[in-house]
Amino acid sequence: MNVLGIDACLGHCSVALLQGDIVLSHRSEEMARGHVERLAPMVAEALGEAGVGADALDLIGVTCGPGGFTGARLGAAFARGLALASGCRAVGVTTLEALAFAHDAQRLVVALDGRRGDLFVQFFDEAQAGEGPLALPAADFPDFLSRHDATHVIGPDDMPVIDPADVARLAIRCESDVPPCPLYLRAPDAKAAARPVLR
Repeated sequence: MNVLGIDACLGHCSVALLQGDIVLSHRSEEMARGHVERLAPMVAEALGEAGVGADALDLIGVTCGPGGFTGARLGAAFARGLALASGCRAVGVTTLEALAFAHDAQRLVVALDGRRGDLFVQFFDEAQAGEGPLALPAADFPDFLSRHDATHVIGPDDMPVIDPADVARLAIRCESDVPPCPLYLRAPDAKAAARPVLR
């Protein structure tokens, strides 16, 4: 089973191709912007390195947020398009799930900086999703931690890095047939320009 994992939601653009649980190829580049231009070539490079054609893909997993609005839209749209062209299934996972997957902590909180005085948070207990994902005022984060008695915290002071291989592994576990779509926990920062009033 050939499974492609994609992440473009946070501070990296990353892809990995798995065959079973063997990582055939892996690409990850740190970038604040430019995901749109880099994602398709990166996927082509990963497939080429593994000698696997896009038509041989069985499943695509992609992070759909929370995180950067552009990255969430890009990743979801790209995965849907590639799945349609390849004739395979595509599923979305959250950035919080992908970060929690790599840790064995029994009571884990993942928190991402929402960059507007808030945090994107979720609680996990033995890898099972609990409360969240939600946008939480940063001032309320200590109470969130105490309510869940977390033994381990990922973030929010640093920018965690998602392993696209973990995205692929999560996709294998997902039974949903719902196509990936962006997960927004609040409205975007950008506002539509007001139309001039014609007199």
